[in-house]
Amino acid sequence: MAKVNKVVDPLQPGTSTQGLETDWSKCVLCQEDTSEVLHCPAESTRATQRAGHKTIAELLVGFDRICCLPTSINLSRLDDENGIEDTLQRHKAKWHDSSRLLYNRTKLQRAGKRKKPPEDAAADSADSSKKFTRRSAGKKSAPAETCFFCDKPAPDGESLTRKASTFGLDINVRKAAMKLQDKSLLAKLSAGYLIAQEARYHMPCLLSLYNRARETKTYEESRVDKMNHGLAFAELVSYIEDTRMDSLVAPIFKLSDLVDLYTPRLEQLGTDVAGRVHSTDLKKRVLAYFPDMEAHKQGRDVVLISHEDVGQTLRKACEHDADGDAVHHARAANIVRRDMFKMKNQFGGSFEPNSQEDSVPVILLALVAIV
Repeated sequence: MAKVNKVVDPLQPGTSTQGLETDWSKCVLCQEDTSEVLHCPAESTRATQRAGHKTIAELLVGFDRICCLPTSINLSRLDDENGIEDTLQRHKAKWHDSSRLLYNRTKLQRAGKRKKPPEDAAADSADSSKKFTRRSAGKKSAPAETCFFCDKPAPDGESLTRKASTFGLDINVRKAAMKLQDKSLLAKLSAGYLIAQEARYHMPCLLSLYNRARETKTYEESRVDKMNHGLAFAELVSYIEDTRMDSLVAPIFKLSDLVDLYTPRLEQLGTDVAGRVHSTDLKKRVLAYFPDMEAHKQGRDVVLISHEDVGQTLRKACEHDADGDAVHHARAANIVRRDMFKMKNQFGGSFEPNSQEDSVPVILLALVAIV
């Protein structure tokens, strides 16, 4: 079959490119199989998951408008006559991060400046020279840079000296935006890293974002934490009640021991305990639940004891304890008896000068000397 002659238009993609269909299981930008992980905004749990497809659609149209779109990307294969954005969302388009970084607003702006006609470049040069002349009169010579967070320029005579230069800043800003569910800020962050966007900001705006995120706590988190604190305290109360049921014992609870029981239980229930549980707050809660108990400071420790047990404990400490004395006497007798049985003396027909002392256990002599 004879070939058909056709004049090649350098502004139109070749026939090999026009005939290709998009494989939506691959990277929509490079259509290559690599080991790099594919990311799809539609699979994100964020509230702004549609912003990713919207942003890339706008960028691709912008690059195509200034004829800077690679020939490997044909917008016609990304449009099912309902718009590029709708097509990408419907097919759940995904891409590699390395391919996505090739298309951002900064690169689009730079490419647009390079594509300006010579007349526009000369006009810009003339404007810049005029602005330089006006600057000597104390006026601004260039458009003011806007803050990434508030979209406002710096005050007159000042500049946005803060520039995003670390990935740690990007991570912290994204966490704060997610916690606050700031859709406007999340849409800006979906365009890429702060470093790639060459973002500048007012320092007070960044601090305000962090402070608002720190003060924000969702109702669900607060409700779960309160429930866990209640469960842990209920188990601690049950432990105290079970211990006090023994009528033959007057229990004394050390506050530090109660804190050591309360804290691990909170962690087991899933509540993050920053540092140590405030022992004074726990003491007040226990005393409020047990009105018949009181706290006493003993050195560095605080002990909790029942009102009725305080008098009994003091009286027992002051009274003569005959049972205790009898126990000590019995123990002393056992010690002396043990050493007496160990000694074995035999009579040799005569008494040595120290025979009396040698026949008595040393422990008995020591006991008599103490008495």
